[in-house]
Amino acid sequence: MVDRSTDPIEHEDAMLIQRAKDGDADAYGELYERYANSVFRFVYSQTSNRFDAEDITADVFLRAWRSLSRYKERGFSFSAYLFRIARNVLIDRRRKQRPVAEISEDEVVNLPDMITPDPSLMFSAKIRHQELVSILAQLREDYRTVLVLRFLNELSPEETSQVMGRSVGSVRVLQHRALSALRKLIPAQGLEL
Repeated sequence: MVDRSTDPIEHEDAMLIQRAKDGDADAYGELYERYANSVFRFVYSQTSNRFDAEDITADVFLRAWRSLSRYKERGFSFSAYLFRIARNVLIDRRRKQRPVAEISEDEVVNLPDMITPDPSLMFSAKIRHQELVSILAQLREDYRTVLVLRFLNELSPEETSQVMGRSVGSVRVLQHRALSALRKLIPAQGLEL
């Protein structure tokens, strides 16, 4: 388990969570602002549909708000708690609707952290993002999930294990296998890692 007691963001999150539990909607709004993009990116990586990802992200934060009184840190970050809710919402939706959405080659997400002032860099970033989305879509769902949580959302192995409902060792093995599968796909796409 990760010791997060000295992390200033975790400390600030704890204060915001307590204020939100006490009925301060603005405090929860701050938590939303802090984590909405990360949750959206995770959900989008699983659905490949911007509208579904927005809808699910809203659902995640609504469910988190409703269950906030029962939230206890237990050594894991609030973001891990949100990703766990997101994963459960995705599983629920997949059970209800088949087939799962395919990634569209034409669909491009303009994520806020990809915005740059140089148009050539923006174009290059969009190309790389499209290639990454296309490659990730070829991976098994659990491979895609572990890679997105670990590398795009920068969760620790412990937090990822909590989100995925697996042991830390299992997450590390899964990550290794997912990276191996990714390495095999990248040359097949004419790209370099």
